Amino acid sequence: MKQNTKGFTLIELVVVIVILGILAVVAAPKFLNLQHDARASSIQGMAASVHNAAEMAYGKAAVEGEENSPSYHVEGAGNVHFGYPAVENDGLEDFLDADLGYKDGTKDWVWDAYNTGGSVADPDYKVITQSEWVQKYDREAIKASNCYVKYTAAMEPGDEYKVEVFTDGC
Repeated sequence: MKQNTKGFTLIELVVVIVILGILAVVAAPKFLNLQHDARASSIQGMAASVHNAAEMAYGKAAVEGEENSPSYHVEGAGNVHFGYPAVENDGLEDFLDADLGYKDGTKDWVWDAYNTGGSVADPDYKVITQSEWVQKYDREAIKASNCYVKYTAAMEPGDEYKVEVFTDGC
């Protein structure tokens, strides 16, 4: 008598489940790394925007003959120090085309600053990250995320600004 069987045996099902499990274990780290790469790319994009904004500010200040002024308001833009965007309010963020807010989590990007009117040895700087990536919107929380852009202002005539990117925590 011949039995007519339909379907899979238990062993075949177990083998398929094991293979799917192995594939999931291999694919999960790749998928998680994509999120890191996407966040890091976003930070790199903001860094490029900050760099472009600083260069644009310097160009505008130079046209007005104020590239060496310790403090100057570029007409229709924002405040500069020695030709580059200032760290305080109405500085860098006024030169950026981004949804950016000072400790404001309702914006796409959040920033805080270290602004003491410092010196070359203790320069003023601004940190920027995406607001959804941090729980608190202050300088220390942004830096602790280790996924941010740091803009360091020019502190004397002839000094350059600096843009640093931190993506280890993205």
